[in-house]
Amino acid sequence: MAREPLWQRYRRFWEANPRADLDDELAFHLAMRAEEYRRAGHPSDDAEHLARERFGDVEGIRRECHDLGSRRVARRARTLRWDAMRSELRYALRMLRVNRGFSLAVILTMAIGIGATTAVFSVAYGVLLRPLAYRDADALVRLWSKNAGRNLEFFSVSPADYAEWKAQSRSFSEMGAFERQREAVLTRGDTPEAIEVAAVTADIFRLLGARPALGRAIGDEDARPGAAPVALLAHESWVTRFGRDSSIIGRDLTIDGRSHRVIGVMPPRFFLPGSPALLWTPLSLAGASNDHANRYLRVLARLAPNVSLDRARLELDVVSSRLSESFPASNTGWTVNALPVPETIIGTQFRKAVLVLLGVVGFVLIIACANAANLQLARAAARRREIAVRSALGASRGRIVTQLLAESAVLALIAGMVGVALAYGGLELLRIVGVDSVPRLDDVRLDTPVLAFAAVVALGSGLLFGLVPALRASRSDLAETLKEGARGSGAGAMGDGVRSALVVAEVMLSLILLIGAGLLMRSFVRLQGVDTGFDATGVVVVPFRLPEASYAEPARLNGFFTALDNGVRGLPGVTDVARVSSAPFAGPNSGLVFSRVDRPAPDRQQLPDADYRVVSPGYLAMMRIPLMRGRDFGTGDGPGSGDVAVISETMARLHWPGEDPLGKTLRIGDIETGRVVTIIGVAADARYQSLETPDARPMVYFPATQRPQRSMSLVVRTTDASSLALGLRRVVASLDPALAPPPMSILGDLVREAFATRRFALVLFATFAGVASLLAGIGIYGVMAFLVRERTHELGIRVALGAPQSRLMASVVGGALRMTLGGVALGLIGAWMLSKSLGELLFQVEARDAATFAGVAVLVVAIGIVASVVPARRAMRADPMEALRGN
Repeated sequence: MAREPLWQRYRRFWEANPRADLDDELAFHLAMRAEEYRRAGHPSDDAEHLARERFGDVEGIRRECHDLGSRRVARRARTLRWDAMRSELRYALRMLRVNRGFSLAVILTMAIGIGATTAVFSVAYGVLLRPLAYRDADALVRLWSKNAGRNLEFFSVSPADYAEWKAQSRSFSEMGAFERQREAVLTRGDTPEAIEVAAVTADIFRLLGARPALGRAIGDEDARPGAAPVALLAHESWVTRFGRDSSIIGRDLTIDGRSHRVIGVMPPRFFLPGSPALLWTPLSLAGASNDHANRYLRVLARLAPNVSLDRARLELDVVSSRLSESFPASNTGWTVNALPVPETIIGTQFRKAVLVLLGVVGFVLIIACANAANLQLARAAARRREIAVRSALGASRGRIVTQLLAESAVLALIAGMVGVALAYGGLELLRIVGVDSVPRLDDVRLDTPVLAFAAVVALGSGLLFGLVPALRASRSDLAETLKEGARGSGAGAMGDGVRSALVVAEVMLSLILLIGAGLLMRSFVRLQGVDTGFDATGVVVVPFRLPEASYAEPARLNGFFTALDNGVRGLPGVTDVARVSSAPFAGPNSGLVFSRVDRPAPDRQQLPDADYRVVSPGYLAMMRIPLMRGRDFGTGDGPGSGDVAVISETMARLHWPGEDPLGKTLRIGDIETGRVVTIIGVAADARYQSLETPDARPMVYFPATQRPQRSMSLVVRTTDASSLALGLRRVVASLDPALAPPPMSILGDLVREAFATRRFALVLFATFAGVASLLAGIGIYGVMAFLVRERTHELGIRVALGAPQSRLMASVVGGALRMTLGGVALGLIGAWMLSKSLGELLFQVEARDAATFAGVAVLVVAIGIVASVVPARRAMRADPMEALRGN
């Protein structure tokens, strides 16, 4: 009789016997009860019937006991599986402790990949995916005025247009407006200080769904004419200026010389989209309902339920057409631009940079996995005798694969923990160097979603770099392996082709990353080489905004600024002083439309536009903007003389081609009532807003003596910026003790911030590309070193037979070169296909720049050759006797 298979005996032990035993147990109890009833005098049939009736539902009892047994079997199976898993993990930990060098190499390699991926994902999640701290943030929209004919995409909104949009639009459930933040003077006791203030409508906080942490928000009643002035504090301002004092509610603060009662404190992390203000006051639009031409508002809106942004844009276009027909003088050519609020906060260029970086770290992770897989293959090859013996002793292929995957999982989890630590350090470094280049930096952190992502990446990586080596190792042939071991040869080395393919993939990916880094580097160099048109060396920018209550008269304005100029000019280290209404890269742009007086008046829709700045005499010389023709402003250009202007070379070229603009007149603004100015000079072009446009914008300069401004920036050229602040504080206090000492900025830093996003992308891209290249070089070295070790027997024989060392060198280096060239060829194809994705991040550099492609290819080939030199030298030093003696 054939012996019963083991699995059937196992199944019968756990499943069949308990079921049979249960039936026997129930039958025994029924028989015993029936026997009792028969002894009591009941007939036999009645006794059995009575026994079943008194015993209860036999089938129900059988089912209940069977369920209990099934659960017991399941618990037993789970216990066995857990015991097996613990056994596998204990064995894996023992093997990793025995092979510390191998374990450390894999852990460090994978930690780099996991850490880089986690760090960039935390940025992507915090900036792009983490919901904003507003109610239904995806329904929030930012609205601008747009004039395509004047190349104005994102312009402020007039109060009258805002009122019409709000009244006529049905696509928005709520709409609110606010003014651009301004610097105001906050006085507490006798100490004035500067603070960013913005005036807002009450609708703003309602549509954002923001409720104060203390007190109440600004209401409609606060903006009514005659209402008492009130103020709402940002949480940051409440903490830093008032020490979290809850009794601040109801107290009065003096802002620009006027008393305001504090009504509330907003919660932490709240900010107004598009405004860094730390204090808000009510915005009253009473009396401005007919003002369509004066555009100074910023507008937020909330989409109505089930309304798409495209539908809302179509409706706004219809409203704009009505306004153009009703108010042709102010609204002709003006439409509406609408973008989701999250997009306006992040910026298209930064979003693109983060997505590209996610792809970059994905490549780095794959390269790290390939390196780890190569190490695993090498380790499996060294353990092939052990694996073959385990197979011979009865270990199944599944058991061997499970054991090897357990080792990979342990390595991946440890690498994951190290990688998270690296990511934490990277984010702390990012907080130091990326404050100005990373939006929503406070939302970038290693919290639960990011840590869950890191865990998934770690486990997935462990499976990725461990599966192929485990499958290949489990196919070990016992007889062939023992033959190899007997003669100490590497002829049966496992996975040579797989290892070579992994190295080719590493070289390919690292080449793609290096080409991307090279393109960004060339682009960054080109951007830094753009001529700003001025000299920022040693220039400090100090913005002033004088309160209207104290400086309403032009004479008082000019008197203060003249005294300020003289006082600052006498400070130690100061070589020159001037003023400008908005310093380069330090404030909002100012634009105007104009017409030539000596030409027929064009249609209002066709009026040309230009930027403008109001400057003090000597500003051009102080900024070292060359005066090409004519003269600069002087003391004679005052209120009593004719209005004058200096224009830029671009404006002269565009509007007076082939003519001399000196002495020509312009009408600024309306073609009938606009102010007429005479051109007295032509200055060289200077850039004030962007370095990335092909040409500088047309610019008109007006003298501050004829157009006094309450908001002016002092530009000071000094050799000692550190001591300027103290001296400036003394000068301001001597002129007006109620004014706060304004903040100072270094003009060179402001210019560099203009390409902060590009610098952020370049630094990270170049870092990851360098790491990828290093890993690829390590991969080539590791594979070549392993192959040399495996070929020791063969190389010893060749040396014994008289093979020259140069041939051995060529053999080893040639193998590395073939792998490198294969990766370079595939990498060039991949880079050619993917380079277009960098288009928005490049500046004056072609995405398929041949010089960059060729230079990086040569560099990668050189890395491959260098990485094979050490194994090649080892091959040349092979001792024939040691090699022939075997292992």
